[in-house]
Amino acid sequence: MTTDSVTIRRWQDLSELVERKFKDRWIYRGVPNHEHKLTPRIGRPGTHKNSADGLSLPYSLEEEQRILSRFEREARAKFEWEPTTPLEWMILGQHHLLPTRLLDWSESLLVAAFFAVEHFRPNIDAAIYAVESPPELPDLSIDPFSNDLGDAPRLIRPPHINPRITAQQSVLTLHPKPDVPWTANGIHVWKIASSFAFTLKGILNFCGIHAASLFPDSADRHTEHLYWEHKWGR
Repeated sequence: MTTDSVTIRRWQDLSELVERKFKDRWIYRGVPNHEHKLTPRIGRPGTHKNSADGLSLPYSLEEEQRILSRFEREARAKFEWEPTTPLEWMILGQHHLLPTRLLDWSESLLVAAFFAVEHFRPNIDAAIYAVESPPELPDLSIDPFSNDLGDAPRLIRPPHINPRITAQQSVLTLHPKPDVPWTANGIHVWKIASSFAFTLKGILNFCGIHAASLFPDSADRHTEHLYWEHKWGR
């Protein structure tokens, strides 16, 4: 993994990255803390805890399969689109906060920048992860738990089952070892200075990249955006 020496401290720094990368087939992930690890939620420490003492439990394949099966059983009536394969159910669950072995990415560097600074923390640099697209899964009928997938992450282009996937230019990576952080040498980490995070969020808002535009199907995210603009006199 490569941490680039230049930290994004002004709009020009970000626009130069856009100019460098807009012809490349890369994917981007924005995170509020530059020390974030590329570990899917199902495999992160603290995702599964012992109810008796509150201590973290290790990742369990059986528990991951159990929670996915429960989601498939209980969620059928909640969505217009009904998945037909385990991977499709996993993709649907990922978009509704189910812990899975998937990670969210965007093909837009600016969308990733928004998610990096959306909930920025004072005195903590945010970051954009950037990497060349890994090999793509040929279709969604493949068993996401199959050992035949090997160890390396694979790219998934999810079906556009709701407008936010389209708006966010969303893609996913499937991680056969979900409790092991992805640390390939070709992954770049571009820090965003905490002192610039609020200004960058405002600039992206001016460019039409904000909670309402990226979640066009969510009334809550739209009103959240209206409140943010009201609060800051936009």
